[in-house]
Amino acid sequence: MTPDRGMVAGTEETMTKKKDYEAAASWADDDMVLPKDSKTARRGAAAAEAGRALLARAHAGRPRLDPEAKPGTVSPKRQVRLPLAVSEQVDAIAQAQGRRAAEVMREAITLYVKDNADR
Repeated sequence: MTPDRGMVAGTEETMTKKKDYEAAASWADDDMVLPKDSKTARRGAAAAEAGRALLARAHAGRPRLDPEAKPGTVSPKRQVRLPLAVSEQVDAIAQAQGRRAAEVMREAITLYVKDNADR
């Protein structure tokens, strides 16, 4: 394959993708029927505002674990070794709840500390 052929093929592919994008954008702007009272589908100013809010959330970083911590405070990290059966149970609980294992463990430790703080 000569360099010219590769460039032409790439250009044709790019043009095809651009046409596909333009067709999809045209359909979304002109022909797509939005469900009545949709909570997710938006157009115009509402779409722009929803997009800005999404970008703001995406660039906000990780939510704070401690809502009372000052900005820039790093949460302490602890590591523990678990028996395989317990680790597998944590993973199963997390998957069933649609959460990360770290969230499940953090919640379990928090409940344990609350229950045993006065002992």
